[in-house]
Amino acid sequence: MSRAKRSRTLSTARRRASGFASRDVTAPEPESSRPTPAPGHGFPPVPPLRSARLRISGTNPWSVTLMSFLLLGGLGVCVLGAVLAASVIVDIVAPGEGPAPSQTLFVAAVALALEVLLGTAVAGLYSLMHNYTARSGNGVRVTLADAPGDPAPAGARGDEAREA
Repeated sequence: MSRAKRSRTLSTARRRASGFASRDVTAPEPESSRPTPAPGHGFPPVPPLRSARLRISGTNPWSVTLMSFLLLGGLGVCVLGAVLAASVIVDIVAPGEGPAPSQTLFVAAVALALEVLLGTAVAGLYSLMHNYTARSGNGVRVTLADAPGDPAPAGARGDEAREA
């Protein structure tokens, strides 16, 4: 039998995908496993909850480092704009009382450059540490599910009878 005609079974698919960062997704629970409301209660049927189980088993350190650099750089530009605006306003309101806007901008730029460099390095190191711990513990499992429906109205719980 040729290799192209062979069907992939679940076990061979798992063996082939074991070297990759994997994502386990399960099917939604069947409706028969959920309790059904009593007929004639006047409320629409509750839709079944859908859930997905994800396993985060690794990150790409270069992507994390690049993304943190871009986010911290954008934050730095916003902070520089705010510092410049505040310095100009202080200079207009009380001329000569504070440092010149150029001095304030220089100090803020140096502080933000250090923040961007150190923040990027820390994010890259955390990504590497996460990869090492995920290898030993098989990653982080996350279960995502739909939120359950709204609670039943007060009349459906029998609260009216207690108040009367």
